[in-house]
Amino acid sequence: MKTYNEIKLAQELIRFPTVKTEDKGIMNFLSKKLNAIGFKCTIIKSKGTGSKPALNLYARFGKSKPLINFLGHTDVVANLNNWKIPPFKAVVKKGYLNGRGSQDMKGGIACWISAVSNYIKKNNFKGSISIIISADEETTGYGCPAVMKYIKRRGEKIDFSIVGEPSSNRSVGDEIRIGRRGSMNGVITVYGKSGHSAFAGSYINPCTALAKVISKLKSSTLDSGTRFMPPSNLEFTKINVDNLSENVVPQAASAKFNVRFNSKHKSSSLKKKLSKIINSVARKEKCKTKIEYRVSGEAFYTKPNKEIYMVKKIVKKVTGNSAKLNCRGGTSDSRFLGPIPRLELGLRNTTIHMVDERSPISDLKKLTKIYYNILENYFDENGNN
Repeated sequence: MKTYNEIKLAQELIRFPTVKTEDKGIMNFLSKKLNAIGFKCTIIKSKGTGSKPALNLYARFGKSKPLINFLGHTDVVANLNNWKIPPFKAVVKKGYLNGRGSQDMKGGIACWISAVSNYIKKNNFKGSISIIISADEETTGYGCPAVMKYIKRRGEKIDFSIVGEPSSNRSVGDEIRIGRRGSMNGVITVYGKSGHSAFAGSYINPCTALAKVISKLKSSTLDSGTRFMPPSNLEFTKINVDNLSENVVPQAASAKFNVRFNSKHKSSSLKKKLSKIINSVARKEKCKTKIEYRVSGEAFYTKPNKEIYMVKKIVKKVTGNSAKLNCRGGTSDSRFLGPIPRLELGLRNTTIHMVDERSPISDLKKLTKIYYNILENYFDENGNN
């Protein structure tokens, strides 16, 4: 049976210029690689950023329980100008793999597939391994939900998932994500009554009301945080008044905000809380409001369990790091896994989204070893001898 080297495979993946939801043949390439080691692969379409649909991959090896899953994505961000080495050339130089996606996260995908290929070749085990690869984690986020719907229709149940996002910071395995904060965007529009600024009392200034709304929201404590998540935080990111005259009070004023919220909140309850504050201030100013919300993802959290402690132990053995459990970072495809217990463990995030993204070769080798040991320990602890 074939096995794959993580460095060579990472180079091959990086050479596909999969910006936004462009496929460029990468899912067929991965399917062939996984078919060769016994996986059954299905390509699932979802909405893309252009006229073509995005292509996502679901692969499974085995039919029995337990089922451990890996979640990754092949899309990369743009930011492709002024690189010292062309971003899709995938050059190994002075101990580094250079290229867009080397850390985020084609390198992580290569490490997992390499570990799996070696594990399957060396072990007879009871259980299954599945892989979800989405095409749009950096953009639309439709891919992973489409795959999850497919899995649900088939009646498959994932018991534990490893998300290959670059969670490490100073060294591989120094941080493990066990959750993520939710993210919600909002637009507040305050409507007053326009008029000439020289005639106080004849107008209702929405700018004044909006300023008071902003002040009230910023001074309101949403919560005190949790053990692994900081207090929820709301930040205003844009204020707009469509007014060309300095001596005219405008009809309306608006502001955009983003709130990163912890697992003490659901977006539905948070909307009610914020709307109550906003409308209370606006009424006092005799203004009307329009509030629009867009939820990027709910907060989620996996309570440390035997699998998480097992992974911590493996990281310590392989790297010497005592991994810190946290819920840092923005959103990821992990938010679409629902109640499935999971953690995020991948390469370092020191150059992700930057010009000249690169990953130390030693990091790729360590992560592959960690992933191999996770598979070995996971199936041993679940009834394999």
